[in-house]
Amino acid sequence: MTRQTWTAVVSALTLIVLAGVIAFTPIPYVAWDPGVTNDVLGSSDGVDEITISDVATSGTTGRLLLTSVSVTSSDAALTLPAAFLNYLRGSHDVVPRDWAYPVGRSDSDLANDEAQSMNEAEQGATVAALGAAGIPVQENPLVDSVSTGGPAYELLQTGDIIETVNDTPVTTSDEVNGIVRSLAVGATATFGIVRGGSSMVVPVTTQASSTDRTVPRVGITMRPGYRYAPRIEFNVPGRVADESSGLVLSLAIYAKLRSEDLMASRVVAGTGTIEANGTVGAVPAVAEKMRGAEQDGAQIFLVPAANCSDAAGVATDMELVRVAKLSDAVSSLDALAQGHPETVPRC
Repeated sequence: MTRQTWTAVVSALTLIVLAGVIAFTPIPYVAWDPGVTNDVLGSSDGVDEITISDVATSGTTGRLLLTSVSVTSSDAALTLPAAFLNYLRGSHDVVPRDWAYPVGRSDSDLANDEAQSMNEAEQGATVAALGAAGIPVQENPLVDSVSTGGPAYELLQTGDIIETVNDTPVTTSDEVNGIVRSLAVGATATFGIVRGGSSMVVPVTTQASSTDRTVPRVGITMRPGYRYAPRIEFNVPGRVADESSGLVLSLAIYAKLRSEDLMASRVVAGTGTIEANGTVGAVPAVAEKMRGAEQDGAQIFLVPAANCSDAAGVATDMELVRVAKLSDAVSSLDALAQGHPETVPRC
């Protein structure tokens, strides 16, 4: 064998080895694919996905699909050829791994983050739906955390709803902080709270802030809390539900509360975060969620207004409805049912 032949053989073998290395070497990306859907007006394991009690509800026809995205699992690796093929497929995407699995966060941390996000989504969905249905909601600060060893340690608890401070009614965290800061260091702040459905009074002696010894503190953080008469329970599978579920969850609650049939025997899907005031926020992976919804029979897809550009490039037979607030979704579904499509905002 000539020297040139040996060189060609070695070069070919080297290319084969390099190709094999490239084919099996993991890259720091994950794949987004269309995920499963869930009818939140239906049931899961024999239990309604959303149960409402202590208030009158109505039946509704049709289906309301909660959409999701399938993501490469945290213990799986994506190779370059797999990423390239996934990128070429319609309504699939490849994104940096730390978008789905932030560096330094364990599986347990991620699970806790997801649970917290879901709780916030359920709360926002509930309050927005009750507001749209005209059911009274009382806003009060809720204790989010208590500093270990701080003035309120073992006195106030996470989840306490604060109604008054020193007999002054409060509805926001700023009002609580304002009253506390008006006190002298070492003075008592008396909290009127609701804990586990029971009202109680808890006195807390203020201490000086570590950053300014003239400023009093009680050592708690707060977030908005809400009180209302209806009891709403969620039984939505965790593999589907996350913070992007807010809009659909809220619409499902509202559909059960109003007397007229909102769904009108249609299959509606959507995505989007939601705030307590009904504002709908943007979410990732809209194209993948649209494809999963269409595969499961959706006729109408509710798109967050900020995501309309993401939906624009997706070929679909679904009606794409632009939604900036919960009220947009409601009015658009009513308009389509009544034969007035020209009044519906589109993407």
